[in-house]
Amino acid sequence: MARIVYVGKGCTGCKTCSVACAYAHDRAFSVKAGRIWVVKEEPLTDVPVTCYQCVRPPCKDVCPVGAIRRVDDLVVVNESICIGCGACVEACPFGAMTLHPSRGLAIKCDLCGGKEPQCVKVCPAKVLKLQVPAVVAQEKRARK
Repeated sequence: MARIVYVGKGCTGCKTCSVACAYAHDRAFSVKAGRIWVVKEEPLTDVPVTCYQCVRPPCKDVCPVGAIRRVDDLVVVNESICIGCGACVEACPFGAMTLHPSRGLAIKCDLCGGKEPQCVKVCPAKVLKLQVPAVVAQEKRARK
């Protein structure tokens, strides 16, 4: 399954990724509406956090209405079913889900719905990468 990964170190904490994500999904310039968050780990260390697309997603298991499903190896939230209870937010071990600031429904990375992930595209430090397992395996074989 594909996912966004943080490669190396060097996130500046600018939150351009969060703003681009929010704009791509909601046409809003709000870091709180983004599906990627920048977390300050230490005074000089910022780390982008996004959904790991878990094989056995705890968020899916705890959703009381079945609003979270796996579709084509991607864990997605069906906002028309979500009731905004927040159980999925509490269950995510990576802190990669939240409730939308205005709609109150669960949001998480959906890899921009199959389009080029905007966070990867706009990151000025180039520390985000779309990791696709088949491509990773091919790159490993090429290095041998």
